[in-house]
Amino acid sequence: MDHAIAFDMGGTTTDAAVVIDGEVQIDSDQRIAGRPIRQLMVAVESIGAGGGSIPRVDGSAIRVGPDSAGADPGPACYGAGGEAPTVTDANLVLGYINTDRQLGGTVTLDAALARRAVGAIADAFDVGIEEAALGIHRVANASMVRALRRVTVERGIDARQCTLLAFGGAGPMHAVELARACGIDHVVVPRLSSGFSALGCVTARLTYAEQRTVRMARDDWNADDVAALCDGMVTRLSAPLVATGVANGEIGVSCVALMHYAGQSDAIEVPFDRPADPATLGAGFIDRHERLYGFATDEPWVLDTLRVTVTAPPPVALSSLSPAADGTDTVASGTPLCWFDAAGPVETERLARDGLTADVRHDGPAVIEDAWSTVIVPPGSTVWADKHGHLHIDVEAKP
Repeated sequence: MDHAIAFDMGGTTTDAAVVIDGEVQIDSDQRIAGRPIRQLMVAVESIGAGGGSIPRVDGSAIRVGPDSAGADPGPACYGAGGEAPTVTDANLVLGYINTDRQLGGTVTLDAALARRAVGAIADAFDVGIEEAALGIHRVANASMVRALRRVTVERGIDARQCTLLAFGGAGPMHAVELARACGIDHVVVPRLSSGFSALGCVTARLTYAEQRTVRMARDDWNADDVAALCDGMVTRLSAPLVATGVANGEIGVSCVALMHYAGQSDAIEVPFDRPADPATLGAGFIDRHERLYGFATDEPWVLDTLRVTVTAPPPVALSSLSPAADGTDTVASGTPLCWFDAAGPVETERLARDGLTADVRHDGPAVIEDAWSTVIVPPGSTVWADKHGHLHIDVEAKP
């Protein structure tokens, strides 16, 4: 996947980030609790919408989150003392979650407690419990769609050109509906999806980054100063990698110039190859400015900041992970009634993920389960597993 939107929905938050041309997007202008943080970090948009997020009545509307039931006491259906409804309770009422099996081998869900909790929302709007659950589900989805658009549209990225990579404990239950809302036609639910963030930490490339303020105008270009600054950062950043035994030839170097027009404060990131050339930088800046804002001028620009990143191969190669065993047959565990819209429940095929045969397609509606997560395949979509155990979903069924 060259272009992907990472969609991680857990118990308390939903986190979204974008991978373009195989590279995760890094930003130095992120915000935490509304405050700007001038620190390099992965450009992640986080919102208070997770499986444990609590819906509440706000006038004539339902609001979901940011309050969360957390892990203790957790959603009402956990039977651990929680009484407030949550997104998980709504999903259980809609038939998406199987109450006949223990989650992770330890958690047994109580449908009656979930219905009682969601019933409080239903009573407030004088609607049925399933209709209230649909409303909670859709409001949570709307919040997550806004997060996806902030990491794509607001960064000049066309979400329709991306694959939605859905993971986290709750992400695969909402992914297809979010993809439809954003015009995305393909969803991938990776193997080990509920622990995919932890897997990412284990297999991530070792990376060090540094940025230094320059504030060099186009008309005052000093090639020697720029080269010396870049070379010095590369040397400093490579030292800890070399000290751990990484060979110099294995270390990758990437450089980014943060540039803006004279008098502006917001800078645009322009990747470049050393040595930095003002003509190439200027052309790259104009191209990026046009893509982001729809116009560019010939006004003087300023090189505000230089950023250098060095990387080494990951300590654990993904190729060392054994492929998933190919299923010999599809194991069905029932045909529950699930609600996908207000028209009423429909019979839905329930499948065991570890029993799926590679490349055999199944039309929705379907619920695919493993010990740690649930994948929802709504009507009109098609799902299949590849030989590695990753699930692929065509959002609209293809002939």
